[in-house]
Amino acid sequence: MSANRFADTLGKLQQMKPWDVPLDPNVTNHIVTLYNSIHGEGGECFAERESRYINRMIVDDKNKWNVTSLSVFLAFVDLAVKDLTLEPGAQAVCYLLHRGTPITVPDASGKLSEVWENRVYISITGYGEILLRQRAGQIRHCDTPTVVYEGDEFSYRERDGRKYVSYGLNLSHNVANPIACFMKITRIDASVDYAIILPEAWARLAKYSGKNNKGKVNALYTSGEGNTIDPGFLIAKCVKHAFKSYPKLPIGKGMVMEADMPEEEEQMPDYYNLGATPESTEPAGSKKTPESFAEPADCTGGVTVDPAADNADGEDDGTW
Repeated sequence: MSANRFADTLGKLQQMKPWDVPLDPNVTNHIVTLYNSIHGEGGECFAERESRYINRMIVDDKNKWNVTSLSVFLAFVDLAVKDLTLEPGAQAVCYLLHRGTPITVPDASGKLSEVWENRVYISITGYGEILLRQRAGQIRHCDTPTVVYEGDEFSYRERDGRKYVSYGLNLSHNVANPIACFMKITRIDASVDYAIILPEAWARLAKYSGKNNKGKVNALYTSGEGNTIDPGFLIAKCVKHAFKSYPKLPIGKGMVMEADMPEEEEQMPDYYNLGATPESTEPAGSKKTPESFAEPADCTGGVTVDPAADNADGEDDGTW
């Protein structure tokens, strides 16, 4: 039964253009029902608003967004499950991302081969991560990040497992020389944590940016005063990397975390209304993370983040 439902739903989706998926009545009805079953009410408004965002993004550049219709559907479902919005802005919580994904398919002779399929994903920004961690009960709130410039009073220390930041604004500071950016994080138990990013950290990230973009570094690393990092970009960096050491948040099949946290497979409920997938599409030889039957980590006492250890293993900086 589940296999038949999967095949029927998949067949209908494959006949649609990617930009038509979010506007299809059957899709929107499923999204409304799903949203209301999880969040209580508001599904109609959610589906109407987010379907327009998705459709507009894909229609604006159909060649660029040459993605599979199924991936658009899965992303729409995950958006409803997490109750996020694609509304653009300086503090957007998520955005659409498209990228190639390797899959295995049989050729004419039946031999399996790997090909790349272009899919759409929901990328959760640092601001979206803050929202999700608040909902998960890990943190109470985060203050607006502060950029520290040469001439400001600033010190950071740790004592007895607690972090302390002392900051004093100097109105005549040198805006052409940012020396740090920090964000105060209040845990659920009212204790305080700090996320801090220093020049050596964003210099390393700029290096990764060039390495992953054919030697061309993101212009925002040098678009500020005196060819320094753009302050808004620096703030976004601080937010993005603030929770590298926090417990991983469960996300769906059509989502990725902008901060590129270590992947641990999470078994999500069948929100997609597809039933059990008849066959696995994982590449041959791929290893699946063993399922853990241990109790989930208790975050009520707060957790500690160490942004200074960001990318210590040399990993790249994701979309930035």
